[in-house]
Amino acid sequence: MPRAVIENMRDLPLPDFSDYFAEVEASLYADRIHAGLPMEFSRGCWWGERSHCLFCGLNGGSMTYRQKPAGQAAAEMIEMSARYGSSRIEAVDNIMAIDYLEKALPHLTALPEKLAIFFEVKANLKRHEVEKLAAAGVRWIQPGIESLDTRVLKLMRKGTTSAHNVQLLKWCRQYGVRVSWSLLWGFPGECDAWYAEMASWLPLLHHLQPGPAVRLRYQRYSPYHYTAEKHGLKLLPAAPYRYVYPLSERDLSEQVYYFEDSEDHDVGGHFTPRDENRPGLNAVAKGIDAWLKAWRGPTFSMLSMQDNGDEIIVEDTRAIAIEREHRVRGLEREILLAADEGSPETRLCDRPGAANVMQGEIDEAIANMIARKLIVRLDARLVGLALWHPYTPILPLTAFPGGYLDRRSTPVALPRE
Repeated sequence: MPRAVIENMRDLPLPDFSDYFAEVEASLYADRIHAGLPMEFSRGCWWGERSHCLFCGLNGGSMTYRQKPAGQAAAEMIEMSARYGSSRIEAVDNIMAIDYLEKALPHLTALPEKLAIFFEVKANLKRHEVEKLAAAGVRWIQPGIESLDTRVLKLMRKGTTSAHNVQLLKWCRQYGVRVSWSLLWGFPGECDAWYAEMASWLPLLHHLQPGPAVRLRYQRYSPYHYTAEKHGLKLLPAAPYRYVYPLSERDLSEQVYYFEDSEDHDVGGHFTPRDENRPGLNAVAKGIDAWLKAWRGPTFSMLSMQDNGDEIIVEDTRAIAIEREHRVRGLEREILLAADEGSPETRLCDRPGAANVMQGEIDEAIANMIARKLIVRLDARLVGLALWHPYTPILPLTAFPGGYLDRRSTPVALPRE
């Protein structure tokens, strides 16, 4: 139904959670509930205003981005934390405001006791920006990674690349920031060979945080929904709705949020994805499963390095490791330093240690570093995979800023009167 749209976010009142905390305090489960505070600082999506991701239907009401001033956002986090005695803040925004990095985070960094904050962010953050997030208490992020192949990312209009996404996972592991992300598949126009190529280097990332592989779902309000024919789609309400609502196909189509492509249904109407028999995609699915398994603990593999000025010493405990320790000198050291920044391969000759070196020698050194599984070539860039030692330990899942329910202990029942 039509409703008023908030244009000035600064005028919104703070949420009142006092009833909730009163109930928690009186509950038998009080000592098991570690509450987080959901807070809203913006609405809409500033990236979606520029380039609406084809699969996203989150802002059907209004894509227009509106935000609270950075200083106000920081002050409200501090006030709410003090009011309810919880340092956990979960921002429910679709995307963090651009100027919060420079204008909101410094207020939080200055706190003697840091908050623990969650934000959704765009995935093309740079190293110093992830460092700023971590220093301000942003312990957990949900970036729009969505894929590790640039061609798939272009299909969905994400505005990022494979190199960006791998670098972000690396910097988050470096600074101890947890990441929630998933690898989406099933986009119209994607090629199975892309997935076969991706699967070949996924084992290189086992020291970084994994995300599950998830099949694309078509959402109402997304470009895939309102321009379905343009993408060769004939969308039907997702099959489970038929078991819930006794409505005609037409009535369902006007009400539901999730859709499926008619090409994915057999004559009987059963959901059978047309692209389920794809060797490349199957290889990625197995690769993701292995990656997730490697992160079930009790310890995580690591690829880290230290530079003494003459050589870089690399420690590698990944299952795919060629050697436990590498000592990298000379031209290969320069390549590893350049790859740490994700430098374009064409700029290697600009580095001091690579000046006046024959291209053949550079190519040989690059090939050797790739063979040692210390760098990967993505989007005509060399991307270094090692973290710098020391790095910040990764947080446990119980540290989620949105809150945590401890299921290990059993509440004591009160005696009946």
